[in-house]
Amino acid sequence: MTETLNAEKLKEALQGLPLGRIYFFEETDSTNEQGLEIAARGAEELTLLVAERQTAGRGRLGRKWVTAPGASLAFSLILKPSKAEISHLSLFSLLGGLAVCRAIENYAQIATQVKWPNDVLLNGMKTAGILAESCWQGEQLAGVVMGIGINLLPGSAPPAGEVLYPATCLQDHTPVKVERLSFLRAVLAQLIVLRQQIMDENFIQEYTRRLAFVNQPVTLNSGQGDSWSGVVLGVQADGQLRLRLADGTEASFPIGELRLRPEG
Repeated sequence: MTETLNAEKLKEALQGLPLGRIYFFEETDSTNEQGLEIAARGAEELTLLVAERQTAGRGRLGRKWVTAPGASLAFSLILKPSKAEISHLSLFSLLGGLAVCRAIENYAQIATQVKWPNDVLLNGMKTAGILAESCWQGEQLAGVVMGIGINLLPGSAPPAGEVLYPATCLQDHTPVKVERLSFLRAVLAQLIVLRQQIMDENFIQEYTRRLAFVNQPVTLNSGQGDSWSGVVLGVQADGQLRLRLADGTEASFPIGELRLRPEG
């Protein structure tokens, strides 16, 4: 039987977590779009927005993110970076992916990987995507809105012909019964813990341990016709991807409008 979400169930399941205000939408355009508007009005740290259905869910690089009601999770968390963290905003793009990896590993006891910068892979297939967007008011940062979409149950992963990268759902990889509310709590608990460690050296080290395609050839595409091919070496302290190019030199690429694909 499909587990339905509502505001009461959501608040009960998340009781005890140090969250800000919790918003629930049976249907909305995008939790990130709503989150950006709420952040601009001065939302508190760890304000949460959860939707059962999104009509215009967004992924990175302007791609559409499909939310399957009853089978997926779609939510956004508003974070308020400190002055010291503002110069390291790229790390917030890594935070969501690492938190989902940790949650899956603890919940289902299976291995995970992260495809730079923040897609979560199970057996080389995408099960979660993260979109971190900054809300600026002039020169003042009102917050970072971290949108997370997770394919949990059968029927949540889009058909192969509708995606650019193979997709899967968590339940297909574990005998553990996956329940959306308990898994949402698991992800948020990891986000809250990791949020306090984002500036620590161990944060990048832990992220790097889960990095997919290390020592393997990949291609980066900019979307404007530029591309680079090389072997993945790891990530820098600021989250930039390190590649060894064909001529033997090393190059680093910032998180942004870049799409990574393994060669072959």
